[in-house]
Amino acid sequence: MAEPTPEPKLQQRLLREVYRVAKIGTWEVSSNDELLWSDETLALFGVERAKFGGTLEEFFHLVHPDDVERVKRVGDFSDSENTYFKSEYRIIRPDGDLRHMRQTAIVLRDEQGSPQGFSGVVQDVSDQVATEAQLRQAQKMEAIGQLSGGVAHDFNNILASIMNAAELMQVERSFDPELIENIIQSSKRGGELTHRLLAFARKQPLRKTRVDVRQLVNDMAPMLDRLIGQDIKLDVDASDKTWCLETDPAPLQEALLNLTVNARDAIANGGTITIACRNTAGVTADQDQGDFVEVSVQDTGSGMSEDIRVQATDPFFTTKPVGKGSGLGLSMVLGFVKQSGGQMQISSTPGQGTRVSLLMPKARESARSTLPTRIRAEMGKAERVLVIEDDPNLGKLLLRQLSGLNYDAALATTHADALHKATQAGGFDIVLSDVLLADGERGPRIVEELRILYPSMQVVFMTGFAPASEEIAATVTAEQLILRKPFKIEELAQAMRRALKAKTPPV
Repeated sequence: MAEPTPEPKLQQRLLREVYRVAKIGTWEVSSNDELLWSDETLALFGVERAKFGGTLEEFFHLVHPDDVERVKRVGDFSDSENTYFKSEYRIIRPDGDLRHMRQTAIVLRDEQGSPQGFSGVVQDVSDQVATEAQLRQAQKMEAIGQLSGGVAHDFNNILASIMNAAELMQVERSFDPELIENIIQSSKRGGELTHRLLAFARKQPLRKTRVDVRQLVNDMAPMLDRLIGQDIKLDVDASDKTWCLETDPAPLQEALLNLTVNARDAIANGGTITIACRNTAGVTADQDQGDFVEVSVQDTGSGMSEDIRVQATDPFFTTKPVGKGSGLGLSMVLGFVKQSGGQMQISSTPGQGTRVSLLMPKARESARSTLPTRIRAEMGKAERVLVIEDDPNLGKLLLRQLSGLNYDAALATTHADALHKATQAGGFDIVLSDVLLADGERGPRIVEELRILYPSMQVVFMTGFAPASEEIAATVTAEQLILRKPFKIEELAQAMRRALKAKTPPV
């Protein structure tokens, strides 16, 4: 026996509920251009039936001005054999809300095939459009991150070669020491540039420590005061009760420098820049309530409109003249803050100025405070070292450096070459290996094979760029020694001695 059919009114009510949940409405255009909208369509467009006259002009008035002509062209089938059409456009509802709409319609024709009107459905797809935009942005950021990471890896290899060669010439007194020192400093500046690229991509390894942000800001104040000029006043408002941060102090200093320069450039004829620190509460990346320190830079400059403020942290977006800004400054600051577990907020009013706030996590009580110390070169005792480096020029320079430090070193440029040399020599005391090698090879994997054969071998990794992937994290831990290219001879010497003293367990 067949089940009873639901009453027509119930069917209609269920259909209307489906339309409401899916944000779908129906519409029809008659042969005399009369526009008929369902209740659902009226709700989507934010229009009251009593105020809707049912004309196409009313519809076009709601369409975003930039989309009107395209919508008219898509729907013009008076001389076409097409039976249906699709279109997407934006509307501005009477309450000012911007929405994205997607519609599909069929062309109604008479027995002779002449168009008599249209009938279709329209759907509000604003949420879907927003999700797709976020996905595209994430994909774009990932692509830029991979690009900047690869560039940094190759560029740092070049910088390491320049620095190491210059230092060797300096030791050997073959050329003017002052000229060589200039080469070394230029190499260091190039290395800092790549670190900025990596910070923008949020792939720059952070050396977190306990930072007294009040002292850091006060120490920077004299330099920042000279930077902004005499016509701009610098105020520092840092309470002695401000908590310590747990972050990398170097990129924090760079972030404050960047924000101060932006503030200076926004002030035309004198004004004030205020750097303030205060304790506050915030929401962590895991949506938990936490303690933060707010470090803000506020200016009395020209301010930003809302559309510019929204784009301010987009990569390569800048309002400065050509050659005056790369458009990476705020995006790099945002990358550093996010990587540190913090948040960045920008508030601005045209003609009144801008305030950029960095909310950084409060330091844990167990966090250690570290102070820079001078690295002293420590000579080896003829220990045998296997260098795994795919750049032959850099590899040869590393051999000369290690030889000068009293190590007996050999070079391997490939996976097979490393295994062959280790077997031939009966193992080495230390392996100095790059993390990323040519043809997709990974230094940690090669080291893992070598340590199976020779468990007592110690390891020092070196890298210009180490991606934050599970593959690398599984083989290069925070406890293992990693030299960041470009590095000085003293840093290499210290890392080698630390490795020999540590007696790290097998990987």
